[in-house]
Amino acid sequence: MKGLKTLSIILTLAILMTACSRTNTAGTANSNITTTAEASEGSSASDTTSSDTPSSDTSSSDNEKAVSQDEMFSGRDMEIGYDEEAAVKINLNQNTAQCSSSAVTISEGMVTITEEGTYILSGTLDDGMIIVDIDKTDKVQLVLDGADITSRTCAAIYVRSADKVFITTAPDSGNVLSNGGDYAEIDDNNIDSVIFSKEDLTLNGSGSLTINANAGHGIVSKDDLVLTSGTYNISSEKKGLSANDSIRIAGGTYVINSGTDAIHAENSDDTSLGFVYIAGGTFDITTDDDAISSGSNLIINDGTFDINSADDSVHSNADITISGGDFKLASGDDGMHADETLAITAGTIDVTKSYEGLEGLYIDISGGEINVTASDDGLNAAGGNDESGFGGFGGGRGDQFAATEGACVDISGGTIYVNASGDGLDSNGDLIISGGEIYVSGPTDSANAAIDFNGSGTITGGTIIAAGSSGMLEMISSSAQGVITYVLNSSQNGGNIELTDKSGNIIASFNAAKSYNAVIISSPDIKQGSSYTLTTGTATADITMESLNYSNYSGGMGGFGGRGDGNAFGGNFGGRGDGNAPDGNFGGRGDGNAPDGNFGGRGDGNAPDGNAFGGNFGGRGDGNAPDGNFGGRGDGNMTPPDFDGATPPDFDENMMPPDFDKNMTPPDINNSDNADNAI
Repeated sequence: MKGLKTLSIILTLAILMTACSRTNTAGTANSNITTTAEASEGSSASDTTSSDTPSSDTSSSDNEKAVSQDEMFSGRDMEIGYDEEAAVKINLNQNTAQCSSSAVTISEGMVTITEEGTYILSGTLDDGMIIVDIDKTDKVQLVLDGADITSRTCAAIYVRSADKVFITTAPDSGNVLSNGGDYAEIDDNNIDSVIFSKEDLTLNGSGSLTINANAGHGIVSKDDLVLTSGTYNISSEKKGLSANDSIRIAGGTYVINSGTDAIHAENSDDTSLGFVYIAGGTFDITTDDDAISSGSNLIINDGTFDINSADDSVHSNADITISGGDFKLASGDDGMHADETLAITAGTIDVTKSYEGLEGLYIDISGGEINVTASDDGLNAAGGNDESGFGGFGGGRGDQFAATEGACVDISGGTIYVNASGDGLDSNGDLIISGGEIYVSGPTDSANAAIDFNGSGTITGGTIIAAGSSGMLEMISSSAQGVITYVLNSSQNGGNIELTDKSGNIIASFNAAKSYNAVIISSPDIKQGSSYTLTTGTATADITMESLNYSNYSGGMGGFGGRGDGNAFGGNFGGRGDGNAPDGNFGGRGDGNAPDGNFGGRGDGNAPDGNAFGGNFGGRGDGNAPDGNFGGRGDGNMTPPDFDGATPPDFDENMMPPDFDKNMTPPDINNSDNADNAI
């Protein structure tokens, strides 16, 4: 890494202006992002006169939410021209090469460049490599003009020493670089890619480059990796593009098929480095891991992205800022995941498949067109780097009802559609809605909700229609505009939801994608003292707003009973501190679960341990009662008594749950005040 680290404040402000402009902060954004663009790269090896000094002008637009291209790329990075007459020609010929320059040494298939300059490579090298080994203050431009280079046991191009190297594809040229499936050691460096650079590396041009990495990675830079133009088709066993300090892409066309992350920047020694910046380009990515992954902040200003990833489609260990672009994301885990802040100011984002659609400790949406389909939560504000789509709950969700410090879903603009099997909008902290349009087709099961938050829920603006199950229904904490929370007498099988005023004017409408029995609607046009008609399918209900917050629902979240932070599901009895009693079960506990069909009483243990399985009796303080055994203990173990001589208590007499018919009957919503005006 070379040059002045002069742009740290610019990138930091760009992140913080979007992430921290709300009244609720999301913890600490990574304030040490450092770019390594050169203050000056000297004269071009091809004698071009373009500026090599990134602009220090922090030209602001829209509150400086986007970092300008001039701040990230030098003039030389963008320059694709070269002086063909003055350049050194290297002709590749099967297992050797020909060149008349003393700056090039050739030993069978190994071509070594030892002086600064521009070199044009053409022809085929069946088994060999190009090595750049020049002074640390010098630069080289390699022009690929119909070059086809294969190294069976190493990199096709290896930058051992230089200040910076530029690889340019000649106009209309097709070029291929390949590895044969192995990497033999040739020096002290761990060469593991088709293009391997110890120094700063820039790729550009108006031709095409195909990378075949039968082993290892496609392109690796141990410093900065910059790509500004050209067409790239990369197939790699491991990463497609990889860099230690940064990956910066100004434009170009990229088709990447990778075994691990397609685009990956990370610096384990300096967390201020290892960032990804994308100003534009077209990306078609298929990967068995993350598609775009950054160890530090990730900024995308524009571009077209068609991604199919086994893990996160867009991932950052710090912050993500999206200020433009067109995204089509199919993910085996999260569509977008930021360990800290995920900020979206503009762009079109279509998450067609995901476990969780958009995830970050603080989700800040102020613009854009967003459509999310998720098998769990649509938007999830939860801290940490999890793999929640792989094997169950992730993200530190030990107590799903405890608020996470700094967690927040904050929506002030944009249009958002969510189709989620889990929670539609889920915040482990606060939910703040001050603008935008939000439409949620939420869960059909009683263990999730269209809107869920563990802190406070506040609405001061925007239009919201959220439909889903009433099992975990959340009541908005406070609102500066009208909010209607309505529980239906019976579920509606999707279809149109519409709210109209007395004159028949449509206040809000939404076509729900699946069945629902609860609706939350908010709009600045819902006024206190006015009357409205809610239509769900073929049924209608008249609503008068006696206050800004109307609800026909007065029970606990989802079934019988009131609670502090626990739930009772679907007409079942559940008493608990902060856990759940699932459908059809009797559960009394402190903070654990009583599995389906079982009687579970316990202090601080978890289901399944400490419950009664399959007709067995199990009770404990903080230990386990294995299947088929009688277990009682405080903090140690007791040998189970012989069941022949120690029959468990008769559940009919001693351990029966309260008689639901007499003692604990849930309210009949057909006749109860809880279903006042029910459709």
